[in-house]
Amino acid sequence: MKEPKPLSRKQQRTKESRHLQDQTARRHPDATSILSRPRPVVSGKRRVPVLVNARGVPFLRIKKPQPKNLSGVIRSKLENRWSRIERRDRLDRELLFANDEDNWDALTTGPESDTWAKGVKDALGTLNQQLHDSDKKNMELAEAMWKVVLAERKLAAEEEKQRSTEKPGDT
Repeated sequence: MKEPKPLSRKQQRTKESRHLQDQTARRHPDATSILSRPRPVVSGKRRVPVLVNARGVPFLRIKKPQPKNLSGVIRSKLENRWSRIERRDRLDRELLFANDEDNWDALTTGPESDTWAKGVKDALGTLNQQLHDSDKKNMELAEAMWKVVLAERKLAAEEEKQRSTEKPGDT
């Protein structure tokens, strides 16, 4: 019986990457909120997260490769936003038809209290409010994350300064 052929370097990296993606598919139950940073004490050199924007959705990149669950959250937020934008565009077109219907009704039966355009305008208003609220929430989240980055940078600089003052005394 033949032994299996050893994996090439590329195949090994691919296998490791898939394994990492499987490990990060779900949020760890003990994971703390990203906004609870900066961590007061870390072992080794402090790694400062980077604030990144994915088409309007802010997130902090702490390590590469990006965890699969983070990719899923970003993707679902972007898909929700895009579906709302497409719905808004459809409602804009529907509003034109509704106005035409209202004009026709006014010509044939006289003005009506309940118009075709009213429902479409209400739906558009609700949808625009949802988009505005999600944009505002993303902006607030980005500001909170930026504060985390600044605090981490400050602590990293202090720790680096402390390490540099301790090094000459150790020799």
